[in-house]
Amino acid sequence: MNFNKIIVIISYVILTIIISNCARNINFPKIEDGVFTTKDAEYYNSRKIKIITGDTLKSISRKYSVSIRELIRHNNLKTPYILKPGKTLLIPKGKKYKIRKGDSLYKIAECSNISIEDIRQRNKYIQEKKLKIGNIIKIPYFAEVDKCKKVANLKKQKNKKNAQTKKIFRWPVDGKVIATYGVKTSGRRNDGINIRAPYGSPVRASRDGKVIYRGNELPAWGNLILVKHNNGWTTAYAHLDKFFVKLGSELKTGDILGSVGKTGNVFEYQLHFQVRKKSKPLDPLKYLYK
Repeated sequence: MNFNKIIVIISYVILTIIISNCARNINFPKIEDGVFTTKDAEYYNSRKIKIITGDTLKSISRKYSVSIRELIRHNNLKTPYILKPGKTLLIPKGKKYKIRKGDSLYKIAECSNISIEDIRQRNKYIQEKKLKIGNIIKIPYFAEVDKCKKVANLKKQKNKKNAQTKKIFRWPVDGKVIATYGVKTSGRRNDGINIRAPYGSPVRASRDGKVIYRGNELPAWGNLILVKHNNGWTTAYAHLDKFFVKLGSELKTGDILGSVGKTGNVFEYQLHFQVRKKSKPLDPLKYLYK
């Protein structure tokens, strides 16, 4: 073995020892299943800056569009929050929020458990009174965005429920309700309401529609008219004394279609009235207006 080969081998051994010793002193991020741990992820996803003389939380907040609370929480700073030149400060990445219909800074802050000032500091040029649906704004990393989604979903469900019970039918006759909708103590079920009214009182169409039935083939209901409306709605008017419309007649809200009687299985003058959606009976009192 010549002298040059000996030098190469010795150099390789020395280099291996140096690298091995250095590796022991390097803090590599802990990786589990190919992903940084939460603590490591926060560190490596943060921007690192070096504090210089004159830096304050307020000046850094303005410079990097980050909230002061984020700087304090992310860096575990203690009061009186004095920044030492030469030290490292982490600037956390914020979360994104998509503006929804009806949003305001107050609503966003309330549902995500942050402050309005947190949002302002994250978005320098935000126009609070001109939030546009679909626009993306930044919010602090600790904002509880999922809560906003839950609030939005609950609001949608509430709006949907309100839409289903919107007052869209006019009262068909003036009088007193003597039987309400639903199952009674006797076990019998009333699919509508019964309204007591004087004999011959005008019965009016509760909404624009078309007469799809006029007759008395159902003995218990006496003289009956069914009116079909848009979007799967139907109304029924029973125990009539007289008919004033024909089968197929097109009616406007308030048109007189018959008069109050006591035909069928009743013993006093009244109108049996039903509201149905796609053949399903619903409580008329939830949909009626005067």
